[in-house]
Amino acid sequence: MKILAVIGTRPEAIKMLPLIIELKKYRDFEVLICSSGQHGDILKCVFDYFNIKTDFSFCAMKKGQSLSRLTTKLLDYFDALLDKISPDLLLAHGDTTTAFCASLSAFYKGIKIAHVEAGLRTYDKRSPFPEELNRVTIDALADLHFAPTQLSRSRLEKEGRESVFVVGNTGIDALSYTLDNNYVLPVSNKEANKKILLVTTHRRENIGSKMRSSLLAVRDILEYRNDFFAVFPVHPNPAVRTEAISVFEGIKNIKICEPLTLYDFHNILARAFAVFTDSGGIQEEASFLGVPVFLLRDTTEREEGMESGNIRLVGTDRKRIFEDFLRVSESEDELSKMRSRSFAFGDGHACEKIVKILLPLSKNNDIIK
Repeated sequence: MKILAVIGTRPEAIKMLPLIIELKKYRDFEVLICSSGQHGDILKCVFDYFNIKTDFSFCAMKKGQSLSRLTTKLLDYFDALLDKISPDLLLAHGDTTTAFCASLSAFYKGIKIAHVEAGLRTYDKRSPFPEELNRVTIDALADLHFAPTQLSRSRLEKEGRESVFVVGNTGIDALSYTLDNNYVLPVSNKEANKKILLVTTHRRENIGSKMRSSLLAVRDILEYRNDFFAVFPVHPNPAVRTEAISVFEGIKNIKICEPLTLYDFHNILARAFAVFTDSGGIQEEASFLGVPVFLLRDTTEREEGMESGNIRLVGTDRKRIFEDFLRVSESEDELSKMRSRSFAFGDGHACEKIVKILLPLSKNNDIIK
């Protein structure tokens, strides 16, 4: 079975490369990898960490490029690539513009599609934007749906999707490649004695007043509680960088830095007191590690983390974030609930489960009817 795996962003690479490694263990699969370059250098760093080279690479991302331009460019690229290699199966992950364009191109050409991390929903097409619309469309196009949870499966079945398999999230599998019990935090001794807060933010729909409000709340916490030290790896988007520098000017108990390596990020996350984020994948990783998540969004497609108690949906209101965090940080009962490790998003064996599903299809030369 010839498989084309498409990757465009850093989170995609983190979740897809462990699956590609698992697939490459079997002669039944010829795995080709295409990187669209949607995340540029920070994407390449993940490939380097896993020691995996791409077979095809695009330079799709340009500074200030609109989503419409990126989409049309990627459709052209994938149209030509699929004609060139004629894969039996397209392997797409999640909800990126890369995954959406590759899936649409494959559908037009009658190539079967497997969607990893299928069935996530907020039911708000503007939150997250454009990811919610992307993943709903990919699921409509896909022939195989690898859902991370039972809730994801039930959503897909209600939408009439067939060939749905619950496997867990491959992002949890990635942690086995990165976590190090002997890891030393890259901060001074004085800072290491403080409670570490990890901060990330990048969502398009939050850029502007919402992001500023969220970051001001973190600033308020750091000014009020000097026993905390924040690490803020800033997304390459210039708008995020400008906001971060503006908000935290003069604050000493925060380290604003370039995007961390995968190794550093996972190990700092594992040792954090809490994480403030608007990310999707970090919700899963932190829940598995038992790290409290204060989610800087108005919606989440990962309700399982809220049900397990690991995730608090605090939105972007400055006062609410500040008060909610302080209340939790000062309550052993609430902290205990948020620190309980959750297996809601998988047990670290999602890649093996996906391969076991694909193997008989490969042997029978029958992707899906």
